[in-house]
Amino acid sequence: MPAPHWPLRTGLAVLGAPAAAIGLAIAIARRAPLDDALDRLYAGMFIGVLAQLLLLGGSLLLGTRAAVPMRRAVAVTHAWAGMIVGLVLFVVCLTGVFAVLKQEVRYWEMPSERQAPAPRPDLDALLHAGQARFGDAASLMIQLPDGLRRHAIVASAGGRPATGQAALVLRADDARPMPATRGGAAELLVTLHNTLHAGFPGRVVVSLFGFALAFLVVGGVANHPRRSPGLLRLRIGADVRTLALDVHKLLGLWLSPLLLLIAVTGIFSGLGALATVNLAPHAFPDDPRRAMQALMDNASFPALGQPAAMSSLNALVDRHRQAHPGFQVESVAILHWGDAQAYATLRGHGAGQLSTGVFERFHYRLRDGALLRHDSAAQRGPWTQAFIAIQPLHFAQYGGTASRWLHAAGGMAAALLAASGTWLWLRRRATPDRPLAWPRRIAQGVCLGLTLSCSVLLAMTCLTPDAMPDRPALQAWAFWGSWLASAAGFAWPGHGGRRTTAALRLAGLLLWLAAIADLARQAGHPLAAQLPALAFDLLLILAGTLTWQLARFSFRHPS
Repeated sequence: MPAPHWPLRTGLAVLGAPAAAIGLAIAIARRAPLDDALDRLYAGMFIGVLAQLLLLGGSLLLGTRAAVPMRRAVAVTHAWAGMIVGLVLFVVCLTGVFAVLKQEVRYWEMPSERQAPAPRPDLDALLHAGQARFGDAASLMIQLPDGLRRHAIVASAGGRPATGQAALVLRADDARPMPATRGGAAELLVTLHNTLHAGFPGRVVVSLFGFALAFLVVGGVANHPRRSPGLLRLRIGADVRTLALDVHKLLGLWLSPLLLLIAVTGIFSGLGALATVNLAPHAFPDDPRRAMQALMDNASFPALGQPAAMSSLNALVDRHRQAHPGFQVESVAILHWGDAQAYATLRGHGAGQLSTGVFERFHYRLRDGALLRHDSAAQRGPWTQAFIAIQPLHFAQYGGTASRWLHAAGGMAAALLAASGTWLWLRRRATPDRPLAWPRRIAQGVCLGLTLSCSVLLAMTCLTPDAMPDRPALQAWAFWGSWLASAAGFAWPGHGGRRTTAALRLAGLLLWLAAIADLARQAGHPLAAQLPALAFDLLLILAGTLTWQLARFSFRHPS
């Protein structure tokens, strides 16, 4: 039997762990023997979070040697923690698949923007188009094709554009206007993953669930027997609970390194901004605003007020690519055009570099093409470099298409782990006298409701033209309305097993419908332009097949 004071001591330790970690982070930000104040700030953040992970892990097992065996304590903690956070983890992880595949989802969502990759962007033509649109503006931002966004975007870089002067969306090779497109499916799902549609507080809440995912993965691996008969065991012919448990263990064990990477980087993805704001007064006591200035480190070269001839942007970028062949230019910012001190800032990233275009910059003078300054994350301290690497690692921006699909598979596996873990907990504890009807209905409303609403959203997206003005609003109504309706349906008293089967079958049919409709509208178009959409169609077909099989399984084994 557990010791009588164990729950109280554990609860106090769980509450005290964050306070101790915050105190440690503040002390490091103030007193660490590092010359760079920004590096001290992020050293405090990383070490504080690591300390909190260790303190929370220890507190959850506090006194267990005298109360219950360690393996039993880990199993109980894993089961109850998974039940408490499992439903929110399912939402975050399933929508995380769309967040990682944001390029693919948006490319699939906007068929009018699909085109073969441009052989070479014409920056001079894009510059002239921007100057004609924005009144010969001296400062412009040109976003070059990046990944599956195969068009260019030209906007004013100085202040807010006037009414009617929204950013230009142009073909990259000849600066011709692209068709106007509208859609909000990708943004809706990505925002749900990032912030739960609750702004910055929601972003912090989502990052806290990274702690939960990390604990669950470590606890599951620690509780796994890890003996050769069970490493690849999948008893398909067994009862439903045994099969679900085998799938749960198989995914959790073999994908644990990827899941831990996603979980830990997810923690810092949200808490990083919060830590920067709250630790800035301790690392920069004279002026906390210097923390953000030091992080961004934006270069500024004032105009001289002397007119000068400008060199070609195409020639400038070509010389840059010859000097730095591994650097992928994502955008070009032009400032003080026509002035002797006019310059262009090239943003981008190197191959396999754990950084983003926010921190990787080359500044060239436009009069003669001279390099004025080079900014890179490699010039920062080690703790700041680690912070900069968080976003590329979490959103799989380090290895191109292959890394994105790998992380998408990890997100799908994490969602299946959350759903199967919750189902196993409910099935094990439900009895004829205590059926746990309401917990089961809530779980169905969240997990099956979100699955069905995502299917409705994708089908609606594929069946509506991307030129429809009200398309984003229609997509939002379809998504939230179908989720609310399905949650209400599961909450209604009655036979939940039949509703589960119907919801899964409907979701599978809608996913197949979305894929077939997209394949139909691809007919007659060049394969090079449609290939990324074909990959997403295949994903929809596989997902539809999975949900249909789950529907058949739930019909044979109602619970």
